[in-house]
Amino acid sequence: MKFLWWSLAAVLIALGLATVWLPIPTGVPLLALGLIVIIGTSRGAARMLRSRRRRTPHLNNMITWIEDRSPLRFARILKRTRPRK
Repeated sequence: MKFLWWSLAAVLIALGLATVWLPIPTGVPLLALGLIVIIGTSRGAARMLRSRRRRTPHLNNMITWIEDRSPLRFARILKRTRPRK
């Protein structure tokens, strides 16, 4: 099952990279969805993002902004990566 999710994430990231330069804004959301799928299926990736958020306050602020505006399912995945105090 994990292989299926990682394959989906790879396809989303590849499509996002292929369409990031088009005038239609589809590249960045596809890249974000791919990263959310990876974070949702990998504890190591979530741990890595948590440590990066702890070291980079600007990145933490940006991801917190995205958490507040995301649908509940995506926000839950991102909230798991909040730095622990």
